[in-house]
Amino acid sequence: MTVLNELPYSDHVLHLAPAKLPSAAPVLKSAWTRHVLPNQPSNCAASVLVPVLDHTHIDLLQTVVPSLQQYAGDSCQVNVLLVVCARQNVNTTRVKGAHDSVRIIQPEVQLRWDACIRYGLQQALVLDSETPHVAVVAASLLPLQGWLSGLVSDLQQHSNASAVFSKILFVNGTVKAYGSRFEQVYDDYLARQVVRPVEMYAGYPWNYGPTMKTMAVQAAGCSAWLMRSSGVNKLLEGGGFSLSLGSYLACSDMALRLHQAGRTVLVSPLSSFIDTATRTQREDPATMQTFEQTWGPSLEAQYVSGLAFNATVTWVMQCGGPEGSQAFNHVQHLEGQLRLRAQVQRGWPFCEHPDVLQDMPFSFSERVYRLRRLSAYLPSDIVIHHKDYRQLAAWPWPPNNSSAYLIGRYSWDVDRVHRQWAEQMRNEIDEVWVPSIWHATSLEQQGVQAEKIFVVPNSVDAHFYDPDIWDPLTLPQQRRLSFLTSFRMDDRACWQAVLVAYLKAFRDNTDVSLYVHTGTHPPLPYRRDHVYEAMNRFLRGNNDTYLRSVSLYPRPSSGVPLVYVLEHELTQLELLRICASVDVMIVPTRNDGWGVPYMEAMSLGKPVIATTWGGLADYIQPDFAFLVNFTMTPIRTSDKGLRGAAWGEPSVERLIDSFKKAYDSKDLVDMGRNARSRVIERYDNEIVSSLVLERLTEITESELSGNRSAKALDMAKDQIPLDVVMCAMLPKPHVRLNRTTPALKVAVVSTAPPRRCGIAIFNSALLEYLQPLLPQGSSVEVFPLIWDTEMPALSGSAPTQRAIRQENYGDYVSTARAINAEGFHAAILQHEFGIWGGAEGSLIVCFAKMLEVPVVSVIHSLSDNLGDPQQYILQNLAASSKAVVVMSESTRNKLGAFHGTPSDNVVVLPHGTPVISAVNPAVAKAMLNLTGRTVLMTNGLINPMKGVDLVLQALPAIVEEFPYVLYLIVGEPHPDCGTPCANYFAELVAAASDHRIVNHVRFVTKFLDDRVLLQYVQAADIYILPYKDRITTNSGTLTMALAAGKAIVSTPFDHAAAVLAGRGVLVDFDSPVSLQDGILELLRDESLMTKYQREAREFLLGHDWRSIAKGYASLLANITMRS
Repeated sequence: MTVLNELPYSDHVLHLAPAKLPSAAPVLKSAWTRHVLPNQPSNCAASVLVPVLDHTHIDLLQTVVPSLQQYAGDSCQVNVLLVVCARQNVNTTRVKGAHDSVRIIQPEVQLRWDACIRYGLQQALVLDSETPHVAVVAASLLPLQGWLSGLVSDLQQHSNASAVFSKILFVNGTVKAYGSRFEQVYDDYLARQVVRPVEMYAGYPWNYGPTMKTMAVQAAGCSAWLMRSSGVNKLLEGGGFSLSLGSYLACSDMALRLHQAGRTVLVSPLSSFIDTATRTQREDPATMQTFEQTWGPSLEAQYVSGLAFNATVTWVMQCGGPEGSQAFNHVQHLEGQLRLRAQVQRGWPFCEHPDVLQDMPFSFSERVYRLRRLSAYLPSDIVIHHKDYRQLAAWPWPPNNSSAYLIGRYSWDVDRVHRQWAEQMRNEIDEVWVPSIWHATSLEQQGVQAEKIFVVPNSVDAHFYDPDIWDPLTLPQQRRLSFLTSFRMDDRACWQAVLVAYLKAFRDNTDVSLYVHTGTHPPLPYRRDHVYEAMNRFLRGNNDTYLRSVSLYPRPSSGVPLVYVLEHELTQLELLRICASVDVMIVPTRNDGWGVPYMEAMSLGKPVIATTWGGLADYIQPDFAFLVNFTMTPIRTSDKGLRGAAWGEPSVERLIDSFKKAYDSKDLVDMGRNARSRVIERYDNEIVSSLVLERLTEITESELSGNRSAKALDMAKDQIPLDVVMCAMLPKPHVRLNRTTPALKVAVVSTAPPRRCGIAIFNSALLEYLQPLLPQGSSVEVFPLIWDTEMPALSGSAPTQRAIRQENYGDYVSTARAINAEGFHAAILQHEFGIWGGAEGSLIVCFAKMLEVPVVSVIHSLSDNLGDPQQYILQNLAASSKAVVVMSESTRNKLGAFHGTPSDNVVVLPHGTPVISAVNPAVAKAMLNLTGRTVLMTNGLINPMKGVDLVLQALPAIVEEFPYVLYLIVGEPHPDCGTPCANYFAELVAAASDHRIVNHVRFVTKFLDDRVLLQYVQAADIYILPYKDRITTNSGTLTMALAAGKAIVSTPFDHAAAVLAGRGVLVDFDSPVSLQDGILELLRDESLMTKYQREAREFLLGHDWRSIAKGYASLLANITMRS
């Protein structure tokens, strides 16, 4: 590998996954070489520690070590100390090209990260006692020119600084680390809120404004940093690197110790490294608990002292689209200044507008997710509803009859609002936020009280939309002057007027280009040729002779100015890059509530062609815009919500004139500069966030001081299926507690064998152990949920159970009557949306409300991303249940944080597991003819989200190093999945025929009874769960593997992330390289495998089915007891 001393080229792919280890230097991008190098500092010398641990790529040291010396900076001296704390054999001959100043030091015993660094620092002070500085650099980092001189320069210029950290970049050139700050987060392991360090700028461009200046930070990661040797000695004497906190929290601990001593910690833009790590490092929960015990109380006090007020604010927002984007912008600078929560109905990638979070920098989207997870802690004092009015009552905040101060954030783009909006503003909410004076005036004209209306403008991140950080693209066929237009081909867009004006303004002028970004409406697969054909069709039907003669595609007419339709619907980031590469922006709409694309173009320093209709009148000015007249016209559209309103029709003649003026103008650069200045002064995220904070502070001081009465919300506005509404509005009968003896009669509604379903298996296992634990004389009856056309079993006696046909409403009614009339004391309802009838499974709510006995609802799968109907169902089911059972604290938090369900009646009872005795894998292998093989195993019904294909891709490198490895794939294609699963299984079989792995893969597809399946699990050395589904909340196979004491490698889906941190290996989603590294980590380290096996078994103690059934028995006794 070769290393360049400048920043690498890459388009900014900001939602990051670790990249493959680079094998060659990336191509340079000229504009990225503007890396600011410091003036040469005096006394630029350092002992540089490079820790070598078990996961270190030794071959990479051949590049890293010489590069540390070569690119340190002019006249800088580097003495490299390889601190070998692993079992690997490292010598200087393996580090080719290393200077004589490279030494290897190795403790007598293997050390973990903190102890390794402490040992290295102690040795450096002894071996290089005259060297003024000590640095630590991770072995995966490749330095850029001047890395050491930059650190030394900043340290010398800031006399109160004790440590300076480098900027760390991903291989695509975006920021990985540039300092941390302490924020409130939800900790799955501790199952509560804590204050932890979070990265501030991960995923932003390397030259993002705030990261281009030296900054004092609260903390930082441990990848690369420098201290004075004298400061290192004091740090070690004070206990630094003595708590076994791992490679991230250890430096947060160091920073806090330095802050306690009155010293400053800096992060420097003058020193940068590229991180080549191929796998995300995750902290051990034990280290996080140690950090919490050491610093938790003081960090919590520090967090509280920084709040502007003590009230809790919940911001309800869409996951994407214009409104979601604006809400994200507003909260960017509010975190840490108030107790802020976010309610987001769906998360990326399931968002209805995935372009927003998908494309934004990682730390931006991570902030939204972090705030979202805090929302379980009810209630909120202030609720800001930044969504469509139709969802104000529906989902999920505020609860009906809430006393919270309710703010509605509204925006619209026609001359009036819908009557329901106006009524809602007048009667149901406390305060209205609108983006412009035009919106405020419109509301006053419709009778909304003026004292309720506040103008809170939309905003943009002027640092991100900065023309100086984006290299212009060379667009196809770009001419002297280029325009960009962006619109959706619907009634609102006025693309026809823009097209006519452009063609007429530049008739016989081929020195211009118009780039068209569009989408179809309703959303259909994007076809560039269809867009061209729509334009040609419009031109052919025009009355103008010239326009009728124009063809844009496939062969443009001679002498016609270029109209270039872009190849696909652009993501937000792609649109930004193209906007930065043109001269003028125009957005052809008849209705502009605010015009976010204009604001973003202005921030990028682009003049615009625009009307001053609607919210644009607040900020569009002639010193940076070519203004277009408009005429108010009645709306003619298929959108029923706009009937009776009017919008502004732009003047074609003025559009023609504006195009010509733009072409003739010598002032476009100055106009763009004026546009950007206006954004920076008034509409940057930080500016608008300060306005929001000021108003919220006023509310807490004036509106929340006294008692507030609860208010009811009109649920009739919600656009959800009728049967969901009907079930939700059914009255709940009085619950009878009619138990007079200890004996219990329990009804259970669930899928049941022979239906092959995880819930059926769960329910059967639970009841097997529950029934013997109930008081004498108790009974349990199962009412199975079946398909309406389900066939009887081919053999055996006829079923005696009273079944509920899934879509037969009469069966639900008759079953509820039977339970109410036949002396049952309680009902257990196993819930998953797909097994109950009605729209989205709504009949479970109807059924629960028909029951006159206490209901226990057991929630199995809880997605992060539920639609409005599913939200309603979940909330109404919880409200109709005496108890709601979930299987982890993480799921309890999600139920509140993501789905607006208070935790008052939520009980955590984990997924049960059979008692699995410890068996020597060699014995189990002998019974299955696997003797001598190292067995990897994945088990379960096979479907494309199982991720087995990723393991097959990782396998060649694994078997090359460990030739006795055998991968067992135990399971058949999922029966409910049909053709997609069958095809996927066939693809797996084909992939396994690769000559490199054909003798290392075995499929076990026949149905296995529990005894044989257990033998396979006991025979496995490593259990692999490579799931692609991020939102699997409960995995029976994971629970079984833990109970069997297996070393587990898994992607961090919800259940795995909650239980495997510190007890197994978590690898990145959709990454064969990460899977490969995770599996090899265990195969290479037998002691680590043994540790994980022991901790897995210990974690599941008390999770056997009998213990879990005791919890259910106690719960049933409690809810059926007369108070």
